[in-house]
Amino acid sequence: MSVAPSVQAAAVLTVLALLLWSAFATGQMLLANAPGAERAPIKTNVSAEMLRMQQQVQAMEQNVAAIRQDVRERYQLTSQEVRKLGLDPKRFTKGEYTGQGGPFEAVEPLKAGTDSKFKELFTSWKRLDQLELGTISIPSAQPVTGTALTSNYGVRSDPFRGRAAMHAGIDLAGPTGTPIYATADGYVQRSEWAGGYGNLVELSHGRGIQTRYGHLSRSVVNAGDKVKRGQLIAYMGSTGRSTGSHLHYEVRVDGKAVNPIPFMQGTDYLLAVQRRAAAGNTQVAMGGPEASK
Repeated sequence: MSVAPSVQAAAVLTVLALLLWSAFATGQMLLANAPGAERAPIKTNVSAEMLRMQQQVQAMEQNVAAIRQDVRERYQLTSQEVRKLGLDPKRFTKGEYTGQGGPFEAVEPLKAGTDSKFKELFTSWKRLDQLELGTISIPSAQPVTGTALTSNYGVRSDPFRGRAAMHAGIDLAGPTGTPIYATADGYVQRSEWAGGYGNLVELSHGRGIQTRYGHLSRSVVNAGDKVKRGQLIAYMGSTGRSTGSHLHYEVRVDGKAVNPIPFMQGTDYLLAVQRRAAAGNTQVAMGGPEASK
């Protein structure tokens, strides 16, 4: 889980203790007001005991409030980093990983104030966990090392026709056989020849996010394979519409190509969230499919 198990356990125990103390205190008051209670002997230490219990409950409530505030702040920071990539945080808190269930076990109604605090804390945890687990699908690792950026994302002069054309990814040049790595967890949608891409590996990372790796000399994965961030998936080559050995790398969101550079320059904070949730060649070579589909 994204929220440390030790923190979760401590908070659960705190909330449960808070509920028990509240129930005990309520029971004591009911006994005190029961018929005939005024005739029972009054113990001198009852008031002191009730005061001590009240102080302990207040301390527990402060601990729960502090944990709740920490969860809110982490959610806000993670949301900000996701938005910097042009992604809506709601993409990662809806749809996938939302299954619930289990046998029904009735419990006694909780005190209204305590119940609302309990629900708020665990609702906040759920949202944070979904968001942090969802960031695993965001490509942020480097697909290749020791390479030169030879063509950026966007409109450029096509290296074959010499006229303006849209380049849906970036080109990273290096020697034939340079290892290529998955930039996020996911599964292989395609590992095949794909026209101008040449040998292509296409990964789906969930949440509508895909990455494409083109012009490969060969791949080492097959359609349907599960892959992990940093896993070897292929080797660099110059297949398809290519002027020399390089990797054509794309990031797509909901089927539309976006600039991969911001994803490759993920902040230390986002990388730390992803790690926590998951537990120089200078040759010039360019290329790319004539029209990305």
